[in-house]
Amino acid sequence: MPYNSKLLRSHLTQMKKIFLKDPIAAVRGQGFIKILHDYCMLELTSRGFNKKPLVPVGEAKILTSHKLKDTDVAIIHPTSGPLLIIGVRSQMSSLSKNFLNYFEMEVGEVSAIHERYPLCVVGLLYLHPLSSILTGKEKENFDFVKAEKMFNLITGREKGYDPQGLYEEIAYMRIDFKKNPPHLDESFPANKDLRLDNFFDKLLDKYIKRNFHLHK
Repeated sequence: MPYNSKLLRSHLTQMKKIFLKDPIAAVRGQGFIKILHDYCMLELTSRGFNKKPLVPVGEAKILTSHKLKDTDVAIIHPTSGPLLIIGVRSQMSSLSKNFLNYFEMEVGEVSAIHERYPLCVVGLLYLHPLSSILTGKEKENFDFVKAEKMFNLITGREKGYDPQGLYEEIAYMRIDFKKNPPHLDESFPANKDLRLDNFFDKLLDKYIKRNFHLHK
């Protein structure tokens, strides 16, 4: 089951409107990124996560290896804890300046989750604009090839005993926000395993393999 392209375009259109209205508020607030959270929750719901208690929730707090963490999107069992988590990140400006810091942050967060919940399936949805739509930053350069290589290093976790600093799956999206509606570059990344195409299905597959006892 491929991702819902119509649903994605609708949510990206909302994100663009919010960003153009007030870029600073969009980046610092939660309204902008929560639209992408909602998109992920709808994709999960359409794949069978529609019966309580195993329904997607946003901004749920979980105790990781050393602190409480706000998850972006999660499926949480009432006694077993988080079974599936999706971290959602958008970086709309200062791409080259901040990407390494964000990358290191993502590695730290997945490590903390897996240290306490080694069987939890953790995905990362990361969004970059093809080119900045921030006034004055339209010609900002970014090395997408290098970023893809870095994401390649931290994805593909198969078993609960595999390295904790790896994500089970990563979807790296490059969006052309100058188009109306915004357009997902479906030819990127070069590594098809990093594309959005089957991101949610692959997460679901790993989730079922690790939690088969919850399914009849």
